[in-house]
Amino acid sequence: MPLSVKCTVIVCVLIAELCRASDVTINSYRLDPETDQSFYKPGTLRLTKKSRNMLVVSGTWEFLQNMGADIQIVRSFFYKNALTGQYQKVHILKQSLCDFVNKDTLIMPKIREVSNVPEPGSCPIPKGRYTIENYRYELPEALPVPPGDYRVVIQFIKNGNQLLIGLEWLVTVHQ
Repeated sequence: MPLSVKCTVIVCVLIAELCRASDVTINSYRLDPETDQSFYKPGTLRLTKKSRNMLVVSGTWEFLQNMGADIQIVRSFFYKNALTGQYQKVHILKQSLCDFVNKDTLIMPKIREVSNVPEPGSCPIPKGRYTIENYRYELPEALPVPPGDYRVVIQFIKNGNQLLIGLEWLVTVHQ
């Protein structure tokens, strides 16, 4: 076999190895202890890893008050520095709850198919008990993040500073 063919085969194998599907391990989940108990009742809501690239959300939760335009969703992603053990902020995304519920075209339509979450245009979200049955989220074949430990935080903030709901997951991305 000519050297150029051998080199091409080696390069193809290396690229395939680098591009293979990432694996995610959900290490822990917790409700922020500062979550307003007069606003949110967690119920049985769970995120479960069903296969290497499939996450499933199921369960119930309850909003004890209406959720309107004064509430912002803050999604934060932190990467654990292997040398210091400290988490460093990688990405933060802030969006009004009403914009997320009414304008999102990636997640919310699929959630609505398997839950009783209100249809677009129904903000404020009325207080009440909500149920989601087997919402499946397929992870991309190659995650756009390096392997390591991450902390994913989702917060619902009222008037810019009052924490209503805080959810946190510790995950490990493997290559």
